[in-house]
Amino acid sequence: MPDHRDALAQRFGERSVANLEKAVGFCDDIHAMIVIQGREAFLADKRSQWAAEMGLIRIGETVNRLPAELLEAYPGQPWRVIVAMRNFAAHQYDDLNPARVWTTVAEHIPSLRAYLSHEVLGD
Repeated sequence: MPDHRDALAQRFGERSVANLEKAVGFCDDIHAMIVIQGREAFLADKRSQWAAEMGLIRIGETVNRLPAELLEAYPGQPWRVIVAMRNFAAHQYDDLNPARVWTTVAEHIPSLRAYLSHEVLGD
């Protein structure tokens, strides 16, 4: 019997599975580099803020590469908002509020990671 990832790859392609795994990795990177330091340290450190913004860009880019059929099959995340956040981070970086970025990386990214890992990839 094929496992969940094999079925996912058959339905949506190997590239989709690879992109989902990359997105999970980016979520892990954000946690390891940003979230563990805490909110106050993040708000005081421009490098951490820029790193978080780059992480959001990478996640949004990766989600944007997923086929619409996959996103429709797994409606448990605000996919358009994730891509919109990527666009905002990439093009409106001078308008990003560090406190809002913190909320995104500390609250929403762990939720996204859990969803991708458990619901979509079946880990």
